[in-house]
Amino acid sequence: MSKTTVSIIKIYLKENKKRIDKILNIKANSPYMKYKEIALLRELLINLKPEKCLEYGCGYSSLYFPKFLPKSATWMSVEHNLKWYSEIKRKNRNSNVELFHINANNHNYIDEGKYKDFMSYVNFPETKAPFDFILIDGMARNACIDKAKSMLSEKGVIVVHDSNRNAYHSKIKEFSNWMILEDFRKSAGGVGFASNKINIGKLFDIEYHRKIWKTDTKISNLFKFKFILLKRGKPFRFQRSIKN
Repeated sequence: MSKTTVSIIKIYLKENKKRIDKILNIKANSPYMKYKEIALLRELLINLKPEKCLEYGCGYSSLYFPKFLPKSATWMSVEHNLKWYSEIKRKNRNSNVELFHINANNHNYIDEGKYKDFMSYVNFPETKAPFDFILIDGMARNACIDKAKSMLSEKGVIVVHDSNRNAYHSKIKEFSNWMILEDFRKSAGGVGFASNKINIGKLFDIEYHRKIWKTDTKISNLFKFKFILLKRGKPFRFQRSIKN
Protein backbone atom coordinates (compact mmCIF):
# COMPACT_ATOMS: atom_id res chain seq x y z
CA MET A 1 0.00 0.00 0.00
CA SER A 2 1.11 3.56 -0.67
CA LYS A 3 2.05 5.99 2.09
CA THR A 4 -1.11 7.99 1.39
CA THR A 5 -3.37 4.91 1.66
CA VAL A 6 -1.78 3.88 4.97
CA SER A 7 -2.23 7.43 6.30
CA ILE A 8 -5.89 7.53 5.25
CA ILE A 9 -6.57 4.20 7.01
CA LYS A 10 -4.89 5.47 10.20
CA ILE A 11 -6.88 8.71 10.06
CA TYR A 12 -10.20 6.86 9.71
CA LEU A 13 -9.35 4.48 12.56
CA LYS A 14 -8.57 7.46 14.81
CA GLU A 15 -11.70 9.34 13.74
CA ASN A 16 -13.88 6.29 14.44
CA LYS A 17 -12.29 5.91 17.88
CA LYS A 18 -13.07 9.55 18.56
CA ARG A 19 -16.73 9.01 17.60
CA ILE A 20 -16.97 5.94 19.86
CA ASP A 21 -15.35 7.84 22.75
CA LYS A 22 -17.92 10.62 22.30
CA ILE A 23 -20.80 8.12 22.42
CA LEU A 24 -19.30 6.55 25.57
CA ASN A 25 -18.77 10.02 27.06
CA ILE A 26 -15.00 9.51 27.25
CA LYS A 27 -13.26 12.88 27.50
CA ALA A 28 -11.17 13.97 24.52
CA ASN A 29 -7.41 14.32 24.84
CA SER A 30 -6.73 15.79 21.39
CA PRO A 31 -7.76 19.07 19.71
CA TYR A 32 -11.26 19.46 18.27
CA MET A 33 -9.90 19.06 14.76
CA LYS A 34 -9.79 16.33 12.13
CA TYR A 35 -6.64 14.22 12.43
CA LYS A 36 -5.51 15.35 8.98
CA GLU A 37 -5.60 18.94 10.33
CA ILE A 38 -3.71 17.95 13.49
CA ALA A 39 -1.05 16.27 11.34
CA LEU A 40 -0.52 19.47 9.35
CA LEU A 41 -0.09 21.64 12.46
CA ARG A 42 2.14 19.10 14.17
CA GLU A 43 4.47 18.93 11.17
CA LEU A 44 4.54 22.72 10.88
CA LEU A 45 5.48 23.15 14.56
CA ILE A 46 8.21 20.52 14.37
CA ASN A 47 9.79 22.19 11.34
CA LEU A 48 9.23 25.82 12.33
CA LYS A 49 10.49 25.34 15.93
CA PRO A 50 8.75 28.47 17.26
CA GLU A 51 9.92 29.87 20.61
CA LYS A 52 6.90 32.10 21.29
CA CYS A 53 3.39 30.92 20.43
CA LEU A 54 0.00 32.56 20.75
CA GLU A 55 -3.42 30.93 20.56
CA TYR A 56 -6.75 32.74 20.28
CA GLY A 57 -9.29 30.37 21.81
CA CYS A 58 -7.91 27.83 24.26
CA GLY A 59 -8.82 24.15 24.26
CA TYR A 60 -7.28 20.71 24.08
CA SER A 61 -4.98 22.23 21.46
CA SER A 62 -3.41 24.22 24.33
CA LEU A 63 -2.53 20.93 26.01
CA TYR A 64 -1.58 18.97 22.89
CA PHE A 65 0.46 21.12 20.49
CA PRO A 66 3.06 22.43 23.00
CA LYS A 67 4.42 18.86 23.15
CA PHE A 68 5.92 19.44 19.70
CA LEU A 69 7.74 22.67 20.59
CA PRO A 70 11.34 23.18 21.72
CA LYS A 71 11.67 22.73 25.50
CA SER A 72 12.36 26.44 25.96
CA ALA A 73 9.28 27.53 23.98
CA THR A 74 6.25 29.24 25.53
CA TRP A 75 2.58 28.95 24.58
CA MET A 76 0.13 31.74 25.46
CA SER A 77 -3.61 31.23 25.04
CA VAL A 78 -6.45 33.74 25.47
CA GLU A 79 -10.06 32.68 25.99
CA HIS A 80 -13.28 34.66 26.47
CA ASN A 81 -15.44 31.88 27.96
CA LEU A 82 -14.72 31.60 31.70
CA LYS A 83 -16.16 28.10 32.13
CA TRP A 84 -14.14 26.67 29.24
CA TYR A 85 -11.01 28.56 30.31
CA SER A 86 -11.34 27.15 33.85
CA GLU A 87 -11.69 23.57 32.55
CA ILE A 88 -8.58 23.77 30.36
CA LYS A 89 -6.59 25.57 33.04
CA ARG A 90 -7.42 22.78 35.49
CA LYS A 91 -6.10 20.19 33.03
CA ASN A 92 -2.92 22.08 32.12
CA ARG A 93 0.28 20.52 33.53
CA ASN A 94 2.77 22.40 31.35
CA SER A 95 4.51 25.30 33.09
CA ASN A 96 5.40 26.78 29.68
CA VAL A 97 1.71 27.17 28.82
CA GLU A 98 -0.03 30.32 30.10
CA LEU A 99 -3.80 30.67 29.87
CA PHE A 100 -5.60 34.02 30.17
CA HIS A 101 -9.31 34.70 30.56
CA ILE A 102 -10.32 37.93 28.80
CA ASN A 103 -13.81 39.09 29.71
CA ALA A 104 -15.09 40.21 26.29
CA ASN A 105 -18.29 42.24 26.43
CA ASN A 106 -20.56 40.39 24.04
CA HIS A 107 -20.68 36.66 24.77
CA ASN A 108 -23.39 36.13 22.16
CA TYR A 109 -21.05 37.26 19.38
CA ILE A 110 -21.99 35.72 16.05
CA ASP A 111 -21.49 38.11 13.13
CA GLU A 112 -17.85 38.10 11.99
CA GLY A 113 -18.34 41.64 10.72
CA LYS A 114 -19.15 43.04 14.19
CA TYR A 115 -16.26 42.35 16.51
CA LYS A 116 -15.59 45.68 18.25
CA ASP A 117 -16.89 44.31 21.57
CA PHE A 118 -14.09 41.75 21.45
CA MET A 119 -11.20 44.18 21.00
CA SER A 120 -9.99 43.72 24.60
CA TYR A 121 -9.63 40.02 23.73
CA VAL A 122 -8.03 40.71 20.35
CA ASN A 123 -5.53 43.29 21.64
CA PHE A 124 -4.54 41.60 24.91
CA PRO A 125 -1.48 39.71 23.56
CA GLU A 126 0.16 42.67 21.81
CA THR A 127 2.40 43.56 24.79
CA LYS A 128 3.92 40.05 24.54
CA ALA A 129 4.65 40.27 20.80
CA PRO A 130 6.36 39.30 18.57
CA PHE A 131 5.24 35.69 18.17
CA ASP A 132 6.70 32.97 15.94
CA PHE A 133 3.41 31.09 15.69
CA ILE A 134 -0.21 32.25 16.10
CA LEU A 135 -3.15 29.83 16.06
CA ILE A 136 -6.51 31.56 15.51
CA ASP A 137 -9.32 29.27 16.60
CA GLY A 138 -11.58 31.42 18.78
CA MET A 139 -13.87 34.42 18.47
CA ALA A 140 -13.58 37.47 16.17
CA ARG A 141 -11.18 35.68 13.86
CA ASN A 142 -10.96 38.36 11.19
CA ALA A 143 -10.00 40.92 13.83
CA CYS A 144 -7.46 38.46 15.23
CA ILE A 145 -5.96 37.96 11.75
CA ASP A 146 -5.60 41.75 11.40
CA LYS A 147 -3.88 41.99 14.78
CA ALA A 148 -1.69 38.94 14.12
CA LYS A 149 -0.19 40.59 11.06
CA SER A 150 1.53 43.18 13.25
CA MET A 151 2.50 40.70 15.99
CA LEU A 152 4.48 38.19 13.90
CA SER A 153 8.23 37.80 14.19
CA GLU A 154 10.43 37.60 11.11
CA LYS A 155 9.86 33.84 10.92
CA GLY A 156 6.27 34.03 12.16
CA VAL A 157 3.36 31.99 10.77
CA ILE A 158 -0.35 32.19 11.54
CA VAL A 159 -2.83 29.33 11.25
CA VAL A 160 -6.56 29.99 10.91
CA HIS A 161 -8.73 26.99 11.72
CA ASP A 162 -12.15 26.55 10.09
CA SER A 163 -10.93 28.17 6.87
CA ASN A 164 -13.66 26.37 4.97
CA ARG A 165 -15.49 29.59 5.83
CA ASN A 166 -14.99 32.02 2.96
CA ALA A 167 -15.33 34.94 5.39
CA TYR A 168 -11.68 34.51 6.43
CA HIS A 169 -10.13 34.16 2.98
CA SER A 170 -9.71 37.82 2.06
CA LYS A 171 -7.88 38.54 5.32
CA ILE A 172 -5.57 35.53 4.92
CA LYS A 173 -4.76 36.63 1.37
CA GLU A 174 -3.54 40.02 2.57
CA PHE A 175 -0.29 38.34 3.67
CA SER A 176 2.65 37.98 1.29
CA ASN A 177 2.68 34.19 1.71
CA TRP A 178 -0.48 32.14 2.26
CA MET A 179 -2.16 28.76 1.72
CA ILE A 180 -5.75 27.58 2.24
CA LEU A 181 -6.90 23.94 2.30
CA GLU A 182 -10.65 23.28 2.16
CA ASP A 183 -12.47 19.96 2.33
CA PHE A 184 -16.05 18.62 2.14
CA ARG A 185 -17.34 20.58 5.15
CA LYS A 186 -19.07 23.92 4.61
CA SER A 187 -19.11 25.72 7.96
CA ALA A 188 -16.27 24.13 9.94
CA GLY A 189 -12.84 22.66 9.35
CA GLY A 190 -10.26 23.63 6.78
CA VAL A 191 -6.95 25.33 7.54
CA GLY A 192 -5.42 28.60 6.37
CA PHE A 193 -1.74 29.52 6.73
CA ALA A 194 -0.16 32.96 6.33
CA SER A 195 3.17 34.68 6.86
CA ASN A 196 4.74 38.04 6.17
CA LYS A 197 8.12 36.50 5.31
CA ILE A 198 8.20 32.68 5.41
CA ASN A 199 7.65 30.40 2.41
CA ILE A 200 5.04 28.21 4.10
CA GLY A 201 5.34 25.46 1.52
CA LYS A 202 8.77 24.56 2.88
CA LEU A 203 7.42 23.80 6.36
CA PHE A 204 5.67 20.55 5.42
CA ASP A 205 5.25 18.04 2.62
CA ILE A 206 2.35 19.81 0.99
CA GLU A 207 1.90 17.32 -1.88
CA TYR A 208 1.54 14.46 0.61
CA HIS A 209 -1.07 16.36 2.63
CA ARG A 210 -2.93 17.46 -0.51
CA LYS A 211 -3.36 13.82 -1.54
CA ILE A 212 -4.75 12.93 1.90
CA TRP A 213 -7.18 15.87 1.93
CA LYS A 214 -8.34 15.22 -1.63
CA THR A 215 -8.88 11.50 -1.00
CA ASP A 216 -10.65 12.11 2.31
CA THR A 217 -12.98 14.63 0.67
CA LYS A 218 -13.92 12.17 -2.10
CA ILE A 219 -14.59 9.38 0.42
CA SER A 220 -16.59 11.65 2.74
CA ASN A 221 -18.76 12.99 -0.09
CA LEU A 222 -19.40 9.41 -1.24
CA PHE A 223 -20.54 8.25 2.20
CA LYS A 224 -22.87 11.23 2.54
CA PHE A 225 -24.77 9.70 -0.42
CA LYS A 226 -25.39 13.12 -1.94
CA PHE A 227 -25.22 11.56 -5.40
CA ILE A 228 -28.51 9.77 -4.64
CA LEU A 229 -30.17 13.14 -4.10
CA LEU A 230 -28.44 14.44 -7.23
CA LYS A 231 -26.44 16.85 -5.11
CA ARG A 232 -22.79 17.52 -5.68
CA GLY A 233 -20.58 17.34 -2.60
CA LYS A 234 -18.22 20.19 -1.78
CA PRO A 235 -14.89 19.40 -3.51
CA PHE A 236 -11.40 19.67 -2.07
CA ARG A 237 -9.83 23.03 -2.86
CA PHE A 238 -6.23 24.14 -2.43
CA GLN A 239 -5.21 27.77 -2.89
CA ARG A 240 -1.82 29.34 -2.45
CA SER A 241 -0.01 32.61 -3.12
CA ILE A 242 2.41 32.85 -6.03
CA LYS A 243 5.32 33.07 -3.56
CA ASN A 244 4.44 29.62 -2.21
